[in-house]
Amino acid sequence: MQAELRSRWSGIFTIAGIVAFVAVVAQLPLIRNRIFYYWDDSAAAFLPHWFRIGELLRQGDWPTLVPESWMGGNYASEAMLGLWNPVSLGNYVVVSLLPDVAVAATFVKTEFLVLLAVGVYLLAREYGANRGAAAVVATALPFSGYTLFFDASAWVAGLMAFAWLPWVWWAARRFATGKSNPIWLLVFGYLAMTVGNPYGALGVVFILLGVALELAVRKNWRKLGHLVVTGGLVGASSLVVFFPLLGSAAVTWRTDNSIRNDGFLVPNLADLLGMSAPTFQAQFNTWTGSWISFPITYLAWFVVPLVPWLAWSVLRDRWRDYLGLYVFAGIYLLLLIGPSNLWLFRWPARLLEYVYLPLSVVVALLLTKGFQTSKWRARLTLTLVLVGLGFYLSVASTPMAWRWHGLATVVVLVLLGAVLYAARSRPKFVALALILGTAATLGLQVSHYRGNLNVNPWNFPHNVAEMKKNFDDRYQGNTLLVADLGALEKNAGGVSPETSWRHALFGSQWEIAGVDALNSYTGLGYSAFSETFCMNYFGGTCPAAYNALWKNAGSFSTPLADAVRLQTVVVANGYVEENGPERVPAGWSLQERNSVVTVLKRDAPLPFAGSRLSYASPGVQVSSAASTGFEGERVSYRGSGKVLFAALAWPGWTATVDGKDVKVEQGPAGLIQLDLPASSGESTVDLKFSPPGLGFGWKLLIGALALGLLHALFLAVVDRRRSRVAVSD
Repeated sequence: MQAELRSRWSGIFTIAGIVAFVAVVAQLPLIRNRIFYYWDDSAAAFLPHWFRIGELLRQGDWPTLVPESWMGGNYASEAMLGLWNPVSLGNYVVVSLLPDVAVAATFVKTEFLVLLAVGVYLLAREYGANRGAAAVVATALPFSGYTLFFDASAWVAGLMAFAWLPWVWWAARRFATGKSNPIWLLVFGYLAMTVGNPYGALGVVFILLGVALELAVRKNWRKLGHLVVTGGLVGASSLVVFFPLLGSAAVTWRTDNSIRNDGFLVPNLADLLGMSAPTFQAQFNTWTGSWISFPITYLAWFVVPLVPWLAWSVLRDRWRDYLGLYVFAGIYLLLLIGPSNLWLFRWPARLLEYVYLPLSVVVALLLTKGFQTSKWRARLTLTLVLVGLGFYLSVASTPMAWRWHGLATVVVLVLLGAVLYAARSRPKFVALALILGTAATLGLQVSHYRGNLNVNPWNFPHNVAEMKKNFDDRYQGNTLLVADLGALEKNAGGVSPETSWRHALFGSQWEIAGVDALNSYTGLGYSAFSETFCMNYFGGTCPAAYNALWKNAGSFSTPLADAVRLQTVVVANGYVEENGPERVPAGWSLQERNSVVTVLKRDAPLPFAGSRLSYASPGVQVSSAASTGFEGERVSYRGSGKVLFAALAWPGWTATVDGKDVKVEQGPAGLIQLDLPASSGESTVDLKFSPPGLGFGWKLLIGALALGLLHALFLAVVDRRRSRVAVSD
């Protein structure tokens, strides 16, 4: 009993050490780059959306759609915002409470790096690794090249989904081996799926496949049946996340479901040879050419050099126990090398960490077996050759950085010497030496690589109070920025909080500043709206967007600016005309002109105050109009005719007139258009929004969770009875 208690406390202390190590080491990139975690899509989309959602949650609202964010406001369809994930929602509230969104980004991402590390540790332990070996790989994987420089720095939805996968795997295998109830698989499976990242969802499927095959080769059909049931319930519970995305796709850019290979972000198998070279920069196609600005295929400094010292026969002897690892790794290795586009899935470099997850567990199992010391000279020679190969690959890829490659090679050799010495003299310190080596190599990497330069760092401002103070009073009501990134850079001499970003923002940064901007970041887009304003995914527009504002909206006798209820127009100087928009349209005044932008303000208040109603044809006499929360409108009228609302006609809008259904049509620029039937007296229009598939999705969610709980309870009762029978026998 005492031995068991000591073992349990030892495990708790080990996990606490992993948590502390990863949390501290995750701050190393900030020494040189304070916005390392506030980078690319994290800064342009995720943090602003999180901040806005957190604010609304604190107000008692759960936003599936915010029309004032236009293309980027369909939060339910932007599945990776994870509106159905309780852990994510809790983090959004925290983000909205912190005074600096770069600090908030660091907090959330550190949390998920820690979550990933602990999950890897538990998974490795579940497969039979000892504590030290499990801790070694658990502290290494979060700081592998792709995971740190892409997911943690920029594409945080990928990190959040990936971090839950080892927990799902751990829960699935513990259930398969009879150590726990399926309730944990249901919980962690739901958390992984409801992050909304399709890569994470696919990862859950392949995890379950691998564990199912482990059960099948052992002919444990009972457990296999229960695993399939639980897996099916996990899938059913998460469909509510993806129904809105699929239901909205028809009006968006994201309609491409082709299979092709254009070589974009597609690594090759030779790139994996550099997984232990800290400065090896693989070369394949990206947005900036074929040069990867950081060691994207790096896993850990010790994996390849220690290959000659490990007892590989254990992987053959216990293949039935490790079959799930092999299946998962094999599938993702094939997907890693192409095609570049496979339905919703694109850019296979994203799958590097999915290959490295089972590989890390395998390394932990080999380290547990211990180092093989026979023929040590031959093993040492082969290790030196492998380290030398890593140096050569690094120099061959980026010869201009040969000094850094040489320094990295020396560091790896010194660390290897320490590890091999410990293995011979003080075996208890081998794990510690490997873990400290991870911190040392990361310190070397971040001193050389400032960040992921293949994507846009943006350099946005991040002090919330200053952003609100700077923009909130200047840009009132619906606001359109007519600019692209190049124009702002030219006018301000660069993009930074002190220059261009004092006067304009891109992406969904406007949500932090408290501005209702037509510009926003979106992974979906809205085709009709983006075509009208020639607006791209991060909210940049072409010069023609300015002239389009003053023309009639489609066949309606109202300017587009009125149809979208614009009150402020911000134009990059020299973008439309040489010195800014010299022609100020009637009903508008010049509010501000500085070195970067020109700002126009509407003179008279818009009609239908307090509503999104923007136009009523002459045959419609509106007596009252008001918005009902974020997702509704109510209008009282007489007569008949067409009306427009300053909101996009996303699938999911429904309208009734006096309780009878009226078709919601897509008007000019994708605005909501209704053809109101004739009314002799006063009629009432009710316009409401519910994400496509939400009703059915909720039923599936509640039903799946209820059945999952009943299933878990049933198995708990059955197992307890069997235990009692076994004891009595």
